Amino acid sequence: MPGLILLAHRETAVHQTPHGPVHFRKYAAQGEEKGFVRASVPARVPTRDGGRAALATLRPAAYPYAGAWLAAIAQYAPERADHRNPAAAPGSVRLLARMTRTHANGVPRQSDGSVSWSVPGASARVWPDGRVEVRGAGGVVLSVRPEGSAWDSARVAAVADAGLRLLCAPEARHMTRTSEPSGWFRPLDRGYSGGGRERNGGQMYDGSSVAACSCGWRVTVPSRDGARGAAAEHLRGVRAGASC
Repeated sequence: MPGLILLAHRETAVHQTPHGPVHFRKYAAQGEEKGFVRASVPARVPTRDGGRAALATLRPAAYPYAGAWLAAIAQYAPERADHRNPAAAPGSVRLLARMTRTHANGVPRQSDGSVSWSVPGASARVWPDGRVEVRGAGGVVLSVRPEGSAWDSARVAAVADAGLRLLCAPEARHMTRTSEPSGWFRPLDRGYSGGGRERNGGQMYDGSSVAACSCGWRVTVPSRDGARGAAAEHLRGVRAGASC
């Protein structure tokens, strides 16, 4: 990772990530030492005009996180770039993100169409044009503007997750949740029959629940109580590993 604080005004540098190069340029007003850095992440498949997939802005407080942040952006960047806005809706990004306290519907929107959410120690915000901003409790801001219609809600959510994991409090790295069972259903609607509890009208009951964690761990079990138990066991395992 190049020493961003040491770059001169309009000086450029290149940082190699496992998913491709990131190009930096420093901007500092006359007499200003710190300024800010713009980081350009190219698409995986180059085009004649360079094919930029994302543009990140880094202030000095964010420099220590720059390597991991930009590597995550490069990891989820699409293979090809175009000059259109991302095909990502803020509400969908919020619902797909793992770093959330709940995945319930009814996401509040700001007057500019953006959606925000928070975890202990950090918050994220996504705009209708795909822009992502993550803020830490210490004032660190990680911001990026994905470019190109190949950026969908899942890719943008993964970038938001990466920023939140970098800035959140330790307890937020493992936030578990369980899903509501789908309940009674008609077997023909799911293309099968037989097994399970039945009631009048030929309906069957599905009590299965998903236990998931913000770290990416996920399991499906036959009941919500079982899912809660699995989530608790996951957290015990995480704490035991941390104490080793």
